[in-house]
Amino acid sequence: MKNIWHLARKDFAIFMTDPVALGLTFIVPMVMIVVFGFVFGGQGKEALSELRVLVVNNDSGKGGARLIESLDKLSELNLLETVGKDTVKLDSTRAANLVKKGDYSVALIIPPNFTESIKDGELRANILEDPRDPVTAGLLLGLMQKTSFETFPMLMPSAMMSGMLDSSATMAFDKDLAAAIEKNFGVDLPDSGMNFKDMMSEDFLLGETSSNPDSGGFNMGAFFDKMNKIERTAIVGQKVVNPAVSHTTAGTAVTFMLFGVGAIAASLLREMRSGTAQRLLLMGATAGDILLSKLLYSVFMGTFQLFVMMVYGWLIFDLQIWDHLPAMLVMIIVTAATMSAVGLVISAFSATEEQAGGFQVVIILSMSAIGGAMFPSFMLPNAIKMVSKVTPVFWAMQGFNDIFWRDQGITGIMLECGICLAMTAVMTAIAIIIFKRRLATELG
Repeated sequence: MKNIWHLARKDFAIFMTDPVALGLTFIVPMVMIVVFGFVFGGQGKEALSELRVLVVNNDSGKGGARLIESLDKLSELNLLETVGKDTVKLDSTRAANLVKKGDYSVALIIPPNFTESIKDGELRANILEDPRDPVTAGLLLGLMQKTSFETFPMLMPSAMMSGMLDSSATMAFDKDLAAAIEKNFGVDLPDSGMNFKDMMSEDFLLGETSSNPDSGGFNMGAFFDKMNKIERTAIVGQKVVNPAVSHTTAGTAVTFMLFGVGAIAASLLREMRSGTAQRLLLMGATAGDILLSKLLYSVFMGTFQLFVMMVYGWLIFDLQIWDHLPAMLVMIIVTAATMSAVGLVISAFSATEEQAGGFQVVIILSMSAIGGAMFPSFMLPNAIKMVSKVTPVFWAMQGFNDIFWRDQGITGIMLECGICLAMTAVMTAIAIIIFKRRLATELG
């Protein structure tokens, strides 16, 4: 037993001197807990606060302005009638274009007849939405229904009165017919003597038919249908056969391509440790040549890997890659270059292969989580969204989403490609500078 205890202490001592093992055991799960905690409610009530909603008021009456004023007081919403420094209020066309481009997830359009519809017991509006973000549109719809009852207290009574008048039309007709008979034929028809209980069946009074639209009785659901005339219109993604697949395929492919390019770090460090890098320098190669050769190899492998994953998505889930082939190929090459540059940076800052492996896990999982590869970026709190924009994964995912979801061509992804290539250039330059210094130090 004593020997077993000493051997166990030996393994524990080895573990404590291994920074990679320590990192994988404690640091990586801590990072993931923080990221997923923020995404799935770690900020409590603040996690879903201040959802940005474009609003266009086409109503000439008082009703539209009153509803917007009431909604704007809610802490959950941030209503925007203007965008940026532009002081001109949005119109329906511009609001729709902003949602279609992905700048905003939802726009609320108040129709010209809003005030008159409120008088008739109807709440009319149109929500233009990006279906990739169902949270904002769903929450807006619920808040509109709640706020409308508070802002227009006679909305429900008006709808109920209108419905009750419609359902009592037959009774009114019978009463008028009886009066005409009495007047023209000089007879007195007996009073039916019916009261409320006689007109309503026992099943209806007990609530057994009120939810059945075919029962012929009073139907509260019909009143809600009459009152709620809010339409939700999806203005992007209508042509997508399987909406979830485009994001899942691209996100998974990007994440695992990052793990693939991590081989750059291992390869470079292995060559430095074995003396291969030094021998290449003596043969006339420069530090930049060595790094750029690794980058070129990784770009080719990453491009091939991403393309195969897209084809796999087409074969299994009918991902519409052939409809977007030119733009997709451009985004694949740019993404492969950017993620390969990430591998160069990891190798530059790593002293050993084991250390590079630890860095690789932390960096890749963190960037994939906050960059939108693991789940859509709209789920992230605003603070995390701001951080995610400095990661290459975010811009790569934006590019693929623009291609498959927003039906953009090459010109539509120029911004994402430009940012990714700029990141590639910066990361490659940093890696070359550090790598030169390390080789100079090791060669004396």
